[in-house]
Amino acid sequence: MIDEADRRILREIQRSPEIPTRELAERVGLSHTPCWRRLQRMRDDGVITERRHVVDHDAAGFAVTVFCFVTLKEHRRERLTEFEEAALKVPEIIQCFSISGEYDYILQVIARSVSDYERTVKDAIVELPNIASINTSFTLRKVKASLDVPV
Repeated sequence: MIDEADRRILREIQRSPEIPTRELAERVGLSHTPCWRRLQRMRDDGVITERRHVVDHDAAGFAVTVFCFVTLKEHRRERLTEFEEAALKVPEIIQCFSISGEYDYILQVIARSVSDYERTVKDAIVELPNIASINTSFTLRKVKASLDVPV
């Protein structure tokens, strides 16, 4: 369970991920050692998973973002696992969620162009095991894309 001091730390490291622990401790009102211990505990507990740089899709040349709503033929556990393991291997699929409702999964796919996306569909996505149907929606404009958790 995280408390208010942990929340202050989490808010600050989301804003400044490369902040030194001493400066972080000052900003959140703790001394160095307790701040470091809290960071370590949250890493050990999986609250903080990794530190990395975020690459903007558009700036990196991936101008097309697509959401694919996938329905599967069978819903046996091993068939779901086969689909998920295969989806993990497609680098253009940057997010995959199992969802409730009309579809079984939603995939976020990035591509350099519409024709590049078409190649990804033909070469990889339709080859994923157990697919019954795919419904595709192209994004028009990014309104919000945040990785921050509102702690």
